[in-house]
Formats: sequence, C-alpha cells, structure tokens
Amino acid sequence: MKILWLDINSSYSHSSLAIPALDSQLSKVQKEQHQWESVSGTLKMSSNWYISQIVNFNPDIILSTAWLYNHLLLKKVLIKVHALRPHIRVVLGGPEFLGDNSNYLKENSYAEAVFRGEGEEVFTSFICSIENPNQCYNYKGFCYLNNKGEYVDNGEAIVSSFTTLNPPEESIFFNWEKPFVQIETSRGCFNRCAFCISGGERKIEDIPIAQLGERIKKIYDKGVREIRVLDRTFNANPKRALELISLFREFNQEIEFHVEVHPSLFNSELKEAIETTPPGVLHLEAGVQSLQDNVLEACERYGNSKSTLEGIKFLSKVVNHEVHTDLIAGLPHYSYKQLIEDIKVLLEISPDEIQLELLKLLPGTKLRNQAHSIGIKYSLLPPYEVLETPWISYNELELSVALSRILDIYYNHSIWLQPFTKASLENPSFLEEFALYFHNKNHTHGLSPEKKGVIIWEFCSLYFKNSLPSIAVTWMENGLSFHAGPGLLSKQWRFGSTMHNPLLNKEVRNNVYRYLEFSEKREWFVYNRGTNSSKSIMRFTEIM
Repeated sequence: MKILWLDINSSYSHSSLAIPALDSQLSKVQKEQHQWESVSGTLKMSSNWYISQIVNFNPDIILSTAWLYNHLLLKKVLIKVHALRPHIRVVLGGPEFLGDNSNYLKENSYAEAVFRGEGEEVFTSFICSIENPNQCYNYKGFCYLNNKGEYVDNGEAIVSSFTTLNPPEESIFFNWEKPFVQIETSRGCFNRCAFCISGGERKIEDIPIAQLGERIKKIYDKGVREIRVLDRTFNANPKRALELISLFREFNQEIEFHVEVHPSLFNSELKEAIETTPPGVLHLEAGVQSLQDNVLEACERYGNSKSTLEGIKFLSKVVNHEVHTDLIAGLPHYSYKQLIEDIKVLLEISPDEIQLELLKLLPGTKLRNQAHSIGIKYSLLPPYEVLETPWISYNELELSVALSRILDIYYNHSIWLQPFTKASLENPSFLEEFALYFHNKNHTHGLSPEKKGVIIWEFCSLYFKNSLPSIAVTWMENGLSFHAGPGLLSKQWRFGSTMHNPLLNKEVRNNVYRYLEFSEKREWFVYNRGTNSSKSIMRFTEIM
C-alpha cells in the first residue's frame, strides 16, 4: 500500500513532530510492508505544488496533521486532490480535531476519518488494519461517518505510557536539517487554563533525566544547537526543573534550550539556578496572559497578578538569558483599558520581548465550549480569533492587533526600543493614540527601519512633540538617511566653521560631524568615512 505523509509547516525552520512521533512506533515489518513517502513544505508554497507532488506519487491514502495555521491550505489541497483522484483515502489528525468533528466530516467528504487526541499507541493498530476501512477506525480517538452516515466518535485517545514511547528522533522522517528541533520532556499540564488545549485532566508524565540525556546527546552529535522544549510549564515541578537545568548545563553553552515558564512558580533554589546558569543555555518564555486577577480567575489559570509580576521582574533582571513575555487580548473580563495598563507595566519591567496576541477559541477547549453562554463571538475559520466580547469591542480588538504590530516593530529587538518605551511611559495616552494612528494608516508588513522611524516621527510631530528628541537621536545614531524624517533637521559641521565643535578631533580627517538643535540642547554625532558602518561612532549632548 502506498502511504503519503502530507506535511505543511508554518515556515522552513519549523518541522512537524507528529510524523516522526507516529512513525517511530512502527515495527520494522510494518514499515517494510508499505511504501511510505513524505511531501513536506511551508505555508508560502502554493496549493498546486502540493497537489502535483501528491498526484505524481498517487498514494492509496494520505495522512496529515491539521493545526491552527495550516488547516485552510491543507483543506484547499485536499479538496482539489479529491476532485482529481477521488480514490485516494484521507485520514487527518492534530489539534484541530480535539472537539466535536461531526460537522467537519459531513461537510468535507474528502476526509474518511479524523483522529482526536494522542495517537502514538493507537497508530500501530491502525496501520495493521489500514487496508480495511471497516476495521481500521474502530480504535480510541477515531471519528468517522458509518455506512448510514451517522457520526461515530470513539472518544479522545490518551497515551497510557508516554515515557515508554519510542522517541521521534528514531524515525527516518525526523528532519535533522532544520535550525532547531523540538522535544517533549514531559506530557500533560498541572494548569487548567480554559483557553488551552492542554487544560484537560491528563496526568503529567516525565521522561527520566538519564533517558533525556541520551537523546540530547544524539541531537548534539547531529550538529543541532537549539532545542525547543515543548513542555507546557517547564517549572511546574521546581525539583524537576532543577534537574533539567543541570542536564542542559552539561552541554557547555553549545545548545540553547527554549522553555516555557510560569512566572508565579519560582522558588529560591530555582531562581539561583537560573541566575547562575551561563549565557546561551536558556531562552525563557514567560506566559503572562494578563495581569488582572479577575481575568486569570475567569480563565481558571493558576497564580495571581502579584506573584506573576514578581516572577517577571526577577526574570527581567537576569542578564544571562533572553526573556519573552506574552499577553492575550480578548480573554474573559479583559478590557482594552486593562490591556493598555498591562502593556505599560511590562514596558516598565523591560523584558526582552513583549508579544501580544488575540485570543483564539481552539477546538476542544473549555472556553470555546462556553463562548456562546458568556457572550464571546469568534471566527469559525482558523485561527478562530475572538471578534468581540462583552468586555472588549470589535474596534478595540482591531486596535489590539495594531498594538501587537507596534510592539513587534518598536519594542522587540528594535533600534526604536528606547524612544518608544520612553514615549509610552511619559505620555499617558501615547499607546492608545499610536494604535489608532497606526491602524488608520493601515501600515503593512515588511516596513524598512527607515519607514518605521518615519511613522513614529510623523506621529509624534502631530501629537507628542516632547518625544521627538529621543526619536531623532536614535535615527542619527543608527545611520538612517539625512534626507528623510528627523535626518532632514540635521546639519553638517564643516571645518572652518566658527561654531564650537565639542567632538572635533583635528588629527582624524575622515570624521564627519553632524548635529541636531533643540530648544535647550544640541546633539552632536561623529561618523567616520573610513568605516563600513553608517552608524555614528560617538555622540555628545551639549546643553545650550
């Protein structure tokens, strides 16, 4: 039998763990008795490319994983494949099918069945009976329509012994060519967040440290230098987290481990371990979600605003590791005003990144099931983003999207971080006004550094003139054009000028001097024609 794995990823750097995780559970006989092929690509590739690959292989059955962002493209591909080759069977799995799948199966005839839950233990039995459609779906997790067109749901499959599964790295489909790999050191989550697919009652299972060490050593030997740990809450068990950090440190700062932490769960030992871990070992993603207690309570999320703030402040002071924080607009009881307040609090604490996303009502989550009763309106198309709630309007959510882009452009690893943060904290209405301005201008993606500077310069020229000097200084220091934005205000100091030049070095003839004049000060900049960099090499503030 010819079996095709259809693998559509978000980008080149990402690679699905589902395919190798399932394949590695098969016996040698099971692998050899069928002809296996994989078609792998990204969201940027056209549906026609995938279709041509599928048609050329002409499989008997297609297996694929549907998730939040690939589902629409996957659906487009499969609809066309079904029209071209109606004999090809299709079975899908993934987080898109964690809820009720009756409507999906009735509306999408290309899908013979979908799978709900964790598939590693069921997969071997499925492959044993794959040639018989009347038998192969009679296992836990499968949802399908029977011969009478009736919906059959065998319930959600949960792996009974996660720690005894064969690791995905043993599969021939595990991709070692990507810049990073993913690994689960545990499965399950103590938290019961109503918006998360891990918010169920599954028990937590941890892979033994010694076993993990062997796997990471194999990954290291393959030349991979970044591992993204998929555990939902890395520090849920502080003792376990300490053991993992000790293991990570054994690789002498040659592998960076990305971990998701809960900012409320740091005891003194864990804090010390993080503080003393050398740079390059940890990248910390701290789930804030909201700094409002009533919002956290409504989402059934562990912790409170006080302990969360303490955790974020601690992490942001640790200079050895990059710290990423996130907020979710559209959560129950979360107003736009509260969201703005939370952003300002994080700006004061100054983590390395602040990410803002809209709430997504994911299939199988408690919040999606409750959405109608509590008045949350959301898109029925992936990624199921919230459209309106009793606490935040559609227009305010649109402004939240603008704020998300603004944070990415002007805060996260940006040359504009300092002037943006300063303006946001010094002017109470800055964020609200900038979001409205940015949204109304309908700025698109792919803005150049210069265009980003022009946008905030023009905005502040209209509404917040007190923020112009810091923007102009950032512009000049980073070598942006003297013929646009604040560069137009700069003047070149020339040899022979009667104006005193506090930075003049008569022995260096390659230096170029420019200055900006403000009401009470003059900002001086030195550039050197002999270097490749257009950034200034020195700056001086002259009080006038």
